[in-house]
Amino acid sequence: MFASERSSPRIRRVGMDVVRRAIEMLRGSIDLASTAGSGTRVTLHLPLTLAIIDGLLVRVGNGRYVIPLSAIEECVALSAEEDTSSQGHSFLNIRDEIVPFLRLRELFDFGTPPDPFQKAVIVASGDQRVGLVMDQVIGDHQTVIKSLSRLHADVEAFSGATILGDGAVALILEVAHLVGHGRAHEEHAMAAE
Repeated sequence: MFASERSSPRIRRVGMDVVRRAIEMLRGSIDLASTAGSGTRVTLHLPLTLAIIDGLLVRVGNGRYVIPLSAIEECVALSAEEDTSSQGHSFLNIRDEIVPFLRLRELFDFGTPPDPFQKAVIVASGDQRVGLVMDQVIGDHQTVIKSLSRLHADVEAFSGATILGDGAVALILEVAHLVGHGRAHEEHAMAAE
């Protein structure tokens, strides 16, 4: 620290608790991982703000949603047999790995029946994965993200919205929240069994 900085009353140190509060106000999170002899790794997770991202446009009922491509691992078809046999369990077998899945139709409380050939998009946040089941994968979509208003600050499943070419609004899914929700649902189901 330079002598002029030491004497300046404007300089002050900011603790990690202040940083954590600032990140949480942005609806983000901070992870600290320390390893003896190696140091500390600080990982910041911030929600998407006004930006352009590549996304996957999907449909559930008559609603359209965007999943950020950076969070997608793969898309698989959910056969009628898998869907029927998984009722009450909500697990997929992806190359001999059990992956929990969420039916977006149930999560978003659509009252219409599902399409006969549903799709599951496997998304990841960190080292955790879940499948998101929807009616249709429409395709790639470059998305301009608009932040949600303060009235929607407690809605955690969406990180923003975008306006599609036809003037309709599509909500952008907050993958980290959905992965956490899917993992909590998985743990609850396993505990019940």
